[in-house]
Amino acid sequence: MKKIVYSILFTLLFLFSSNVFSAEIEYNTESNIKKAILVEDYIVRHKSKIENFIKKYNIVNNSNIDNDIRELNESLSALQKIQNNDIKKEIAENIMKAVLVRIKNVNESLKVKFKKEKEKIEYNLNTKKTLYSKFWIKLSDKINDINLKIATKIFKNKTILSTKELKIKQNLIKLNKESKKLRNFWNISFKSEKEIKDSFIRILKNIKREIGLMKDTIK
Repeated sequence: MKKIVYSILFTLLFLFSSNVFSAEIEYNTESNIKKAILVEDYIVRHKSKIENFIKKYNIVNNSNIDNDIRELNESLSALQKIQNNDIKKEIAENIMKAVLVRIKNVNESLKVKFKKEKEKIEYNLNTKKTLYSKFWIKLSDKINDINLKIATKIFKNKTILSTKELKIKQNLIKLNKESKKLRNFWNISFKSEKEIKDSFIRILKNIKREIGLMKDTIK
């Protein structure tokens, strides 16, 4: 009988103790969860801006920047884990504090790295533009010479032009515009060497098209 009574008392004591301990644990709050969601949203938007900058300036194989982005990803993962009521409030708040410190450090780090990267890219681009500009000007001069020869040959002493001649005149005007683009290439602002090449190829295609149209008209 005593054993049964002791057993019942022990069970009641255990249940009572468990309730006391669980009452002492303070779980995460809705306010903390909302803060974590807001910070997560900020990091996602901020990370998108960083990725756009990297894409804009064609930054590749930069391990330092990659490490900073990795830290942002880790922060996102940590924030997602504390967006529930099952975690202790103290742990959630400590994680939030750590994430905010990490974001600040990453932003300061990226600011310095992006500034250096931008300066390096702009220096390299200006160097490339200097090398290319000599060729661009030579090509522009050639187009101008061709335009002048054709204009002198076809339009000399003419006041009324035929339909075919009017077409050729329009081709020459367009060629002249492309020639000016080549001559002023130095003044155009580019974000990457690829952008320089793409722009130059586009001009060459325009020149090739107008010359082809002019040849077809002359035939």
